[in-house]
Amino acid sequence: MKYSNAIRDPIHTYIRLTDEEMNLLDSPFLQRLRWISQLSGVRLVFPGAQHSRLAHVLGVMHLAGEYAEQVFQDYDDKDHRVQLARLGGLLHDVGHGPFSHAYDDTVYRLIYPGNPHGHDTHRFKMIKHPLLKPVIEACGITVGELKALWEGKDPVMQAITQGALGADRMDFMLRDAYFSGTTHFGSIAVKRIIDNALISEYQGTNALHYHIKVLEDIFQSLLGRFYMYRGVYFHKASAAADIMIRKMLHAAKLPLNLAERTKNLEEYQWINEYTLMGEIMSSKDEKLEEAKYYCKRLMSRDLPKLVWEATMSENQITAISGNLEEDSKTIAHGRIINKINEEAKKKKIDEPQVYITNTYPMSTIDNQEFQVGQIYIYDKNKSLEENKTSHTLQEAIEKTTYFRSFLSGVKTSRERYVMIRVYTDAENSKWIKEYINKTEKPTKTPSIAETSY
Repeated sequence: MKYSNAIRDPIHTYIRLTDEEMNLLDSPFLQRLRWISQLSGVRLVFPGAQHSRLAHVLGVMHLAGEYAEQVFQDYDDKDHRVQLARLGGLLHDVGHGPFSHAYDDTVYRLIYPGNPHGHDTHRFKMIKHPLLKPVIEACGITVGELKALWEGKDPVMQAITQGALGADRMDFMLRDAYFSGTTHFGSIAVKRIIDNALISEYQGTNALHYHIKVLEDIFQSLLGRFYMYRGVYFHKASAAADIMIRKMLHAAKLPLNLAERTKNLEEYQWINEYTLMGEIMSSKDEKLEEAKYYCKRLMSRDLPKLVWEATMSENQITAISGNLEEDSKTIAHGRIINKINEEAKKKKIDEPQVYITNTYPMSTIDNQEFQVGQIYIYDKNKSLEENKTSHTLQEAIEKTTYFRSFLSGVKTSRERYVMIRVYTDAENSKWIKEYINKTEKPTKTPSIAETSY
């Protein structure tokens, strides 16, 4: 790798690039990410969180290269693998639309029905485009190799770029915490963890391992990630801002023909948060009045107010039909919304506008996540179990004495939990909160076993 360019970065100090990578970075599809926010609605709660998807993918490229240098150091084709990992990181979010995941939930659902991560699917089309494919190939990597990486054909390569402790998650943990002002949550010993990554066999297959001496570092990073989700990404006001964003995109997607314009990649390269909001606000089309209403509310931070919240296990929610989003709505209606509407009738007022959201399933340590990602703990000295050097994260924690003490009384095989929330607009929030406080039974004091997930 002949690095000839360097970009200053507050997280990694310097990010070095080759001339070929710099040409790729300067392509319109990559530069488009400069105008797409990394944290979308979070900005309305944490004013410093203004960083872009472009800054993030540069950080992922950097860390993916560091990972590949470490785990493939004895491979004859190390340089090629390093380059592949770096491009896999740089291009992994190239498909993101304005407001990222909100675009997945509105516009991409029209293009890829039933696909919750449309931007991931769209990137496969984008890397084949004549404006992008030749610039990728100039780096010595084929689009087929990138596709195989993202599809997980090489479990180690996927793990170091997009795994539970891969470059993607490491960078967004550090970067999002830094710009949100929550570095006490998003701390992770990046260099120590990467320097102790290696490839070893697990049940006869090569897999990514971490030396047992960084078990504490891994545990701490997973705790920090949980708190980032709980306190930043799923902050109640961040979620309220995301409601307005989704409402705006839903109202604008048909009048602005966003699905067809997204499929037309020559046009899509110019669609970002700035151009989209500009189109909405400057339009005289009556069909965009609703989108303009939500856009104005977003810009003036006129957000819905949280009136009710329930935290439930993922299994408990999806036992209804298996669809987390729809089942969350069913529970919200059954538990509180129907009661609110009945109370509104008694008060002889219109039924209030309510907004229902649910978080992603959360857990501090999701052992399933590590197993699916084929990531394991390496115990060279067989200190945990005689004649065994490779363990799942769950096994390593359960077999470590001080972790057993730390987790006394807590299930180490934790369920994943989801927060279901109901919001309403400010004019109705006060009486609804008063009604809920009068009618809802106070919850019992939770035990540590129930809260330490």
